Amino acid sequence: MWVADDETLRFLAVNEAALKVYGYTRAEFLRMNASDLRRADERRDFLRNEPGGTVYRGIYRHRRKNGEPLDIEGVGHLVRWRGQQARLVVISDITERLRTQQALERVNRELELSHERLRALSRRLLEVQEEERGRLARDLHDDVGQALTALKIQLESLQVAGEPALRQRVAEGVETVQHTLERVRQLSLSLRPSQLDDLGLEAALRSHLDRQCRVAGLAAHFDAEDAPHDPGPETETACFRVAQEAITNVLRHARAQNVWVRLYASNDRLALSVRDDGHGFDLESVRTRAASGASLGLVSMEERIALVSGSLELRSAPGQGTLLVASFPLPPAKSAEAA
Repeated sequence: MWVADDETLRFLAVNEAALKVYGYTRAEFLRMNASDLRRADERRDFLRNEPGGTVYRGIYRHRRKNGEPLDIEGVGHLVRWRGQQARLVVISDITERLRTQQALERVNRELELSHERLRALSRRLLEVQEEERGRLARDLHDDVGQALTALKIQLESLQVAGEPALRQRVAEGVETVQHTLERVRQLSLSLRPSQLDDLGLEAALRSHLDRQCRVAGLAAHFDAEDAPHDPGPETETACFRVAQEAITNVLRHARAQNVWVRLYASNDRLALSVRDDGHGFDLESVRTRAASGASLGLVSMEERIALVSGSLELRSAPGQGTLLVASFPLPPAKSAEAA
């Protein structure tokens, strides 16, 4: 601590601890004032006076006698010292603390930049994945599908014109081709349904839900009456993939009889709700498995939603079914329309 004249800031007294911090002798210190302690490259006064008060608080950027930088935190009080107005200042050396704080801030900035780069990379990978899915879906539908259709027609013509002994074998071949053709169509739709690009999210999601529930024997319930129109291709793709994953999980694990899917506007956002009446599950257990890498479905949904600045809420309990609610930001113009 030290005592300095209130007007000139010339030092009037100093204790041994302050001399040890700064490296000056007592005689040297008492020939100086507070301005002599500031670093040459930092002449700003960091002392902050509380208006109308008698207590001064602040952080000072000082230097030691040998020139080393020194950061101190000081609290000053207005006092009377030997009949004159003075300041009694108690200081703490916070040099290392500030260095550590600055180092942490640098690390945090670097981590944030790394996270931004990773998010950009993940977004681009998903874009490439969707492009590749679309290409494969078109190839399956246009090339493989057409080839199988032509083969089916040829086999059917042989079935009519062929010998009776061959008709049964040809009929079996037609059935195999028909089954393969249906499987190719299913794969094409799963990769990238053409409705998503041609007719939009509502049509694609309705078709996917009906198709999957029909195969699994579940009752499908779909509601998009309050859905915002044309939320944008990136949002549509993310919403469809999340719904696709959620519906797949219901079919595989829920042992449900009904699935309810709803698209609607909520607080200027596109919201997706997927609910079932299945046996439910322990949410914490699933999150633990997902964190360990044992279950990638939840991680995939969370990643897709995060990349478009969306949010995810999941509710479930054993015997009580499951509810998934995801929301996605809308483009500014669409947000205004939804409002």
